[in-house]
Amino acid sequence: MKSIFSRLFMTYVLIIALAITLLSGLLSVVLREHLFLVKQDSLLETGYYLNTLLGRVQRGTLTEKELALAVNVAGETANARVVLLAAPGEGLPAHPLLSDTGNEWLGELLTRIWQGETVVIRRQFAAALGTEVVAAGIPFRTGEQVTGAVILFSPLNELEGVLAQARNAVWLSGSLLLLLAFVVVYFVSHRLTRPVVRVSRAAEALARGEDVADLQAGGSDELGMLVESFNQLKNKLKKAEKMRRELIAGVSHELRSPLAAIRGFVQGMLDDVIPPRERPRYLSLVLQETNRLTAMTNDLLEMARLESGSITLKKDEFDFCGVVRETAELFSAQAHAKNLEIKLRGCEEELLLSGDSDRIRQVVGNLLSNAVEFTPAGGSVGINVFGGQDTITFEVWDTGVGISAQDLPFVFEKFYRIEKCRDTLTGGTGLGLAIVKSIVELHGGQVVLESDCKGTVARVTLPGD
Repeated sequence: MKSIFSRLFMTYVLIIALAITLLSGLLSVVLREHLFLVKQDSLLETGYYLNTLLGRVQRGTLTEKELALAVNVAGETANARVVLLAAPGEGLPAHPLLSDTGNEWLGELLTRIWQGETVVIRRQFAAALGTEVVAAGIPFRTGEQVTGAVILFSPLNELEGVLAQARNAVWLSGSLLLLLAFVVVYFVSHRLTRPVVRVSRAAEALARGEDVADLQAGGSDELGMLVESFNQLKNKLKKAEKMRRELIAGVSHELRSPLAAIRGFVQGMLDDVIPPRERPRYLSLVLQETNRLTAMTNDLLEMARLESGSITLKKDEFDFCGVVRETAELFSAQAHAKNLEIKLRGCEEELLLSGDSDRIRQVVGNLLSNAVEFTPAGGSVGINVFGGQDTITFEVWDTGVGISAQDLPFVFEKFYRIEKCRDTLTGGTGLGLAIVKSIVELHGGQVVLESDCKGTVARVTLPGD
């Protein structure tokens, strides 16, 4: 199977070779025509000059000896044999060069001259000269009557030699140009096809499940855009595959415990291992685990939508402090049950923010839920809001057990739950902070956590109005 490089290379070479061949042939024809025209003009110019001298001889201002000398000089200059001929009936013998009856074209030449026509014959064989010649004949008139003629014969060997040299130069130039084009086309074709080949090989490796690094674009043209598009597609596929693996691993891990608990409780009741009087308590545990599975499913769907980019923010301008106060009110009962105090600072006045109010409410709610859930009874939880010129920053803090330095870098990963400082019985899906991070980044902001075993501060910065 031919590669795209070989097809492209051969196509370019054939096109350029054909173009150079046609151009070289055209130049040869044009040069040949030009040389014949130059020769023709030279012979005619010499013929007209000698015709003028004949007139001077007829008028007696030039001797025949001087004419003969001028004819010899003109013939050598034009590289031509010159024949001065009287018209038929003048009583002069025919010129030996014109007496060869084997050359029919000579008879035609003379006939046309005696008819008063200036004649040029480009290529004919002159038997008397033994070579092909260019012939030019100019009639000499006395009054209105043709009484003589000036005929010049120039051999073609000199012209053919010049034409041969010119053809050699043209074809040599064409060959060198073709060789140069061959080299240029090779590198151009290689450059054009190299990104395509790299993308093809990378796609094959990707299809085999191999890990493929980003390809270097190497330009801003369509081929560079192709490589860049492939990199984006590859990274999206890689991200999707990573999400799929993490989802499968996380879901299988998270679902194992509640499903095992539900199955055990139900099986115990069906086998009468759990007495009837205790079944309401175990049914309550089943309901609790079911609610946990429902919450986990909702969080998983939310996380999948956020990471796939299928969520479109519904941005509008809203009062951020109003959202904070409403969210704090929702958790007031849960905080009161643990004897916790939720403190709000910086929300004394209206503070406008451009964004998706429902998603921002979700961010505040997730952070506040974690703060209330992991803060022991009697502690404090709060939200501090700072309105800047270009940004809005808010902090959700607590005086809970905090997060260890070893766990802190991983808190925004999916299904990651801290076990060292926090009680594992508190549950949770391990997706809350991952969802918070995705929503904040969709708004063009950032979120960081600072914590130790004495408390935690989640700081979110969002672009302002």
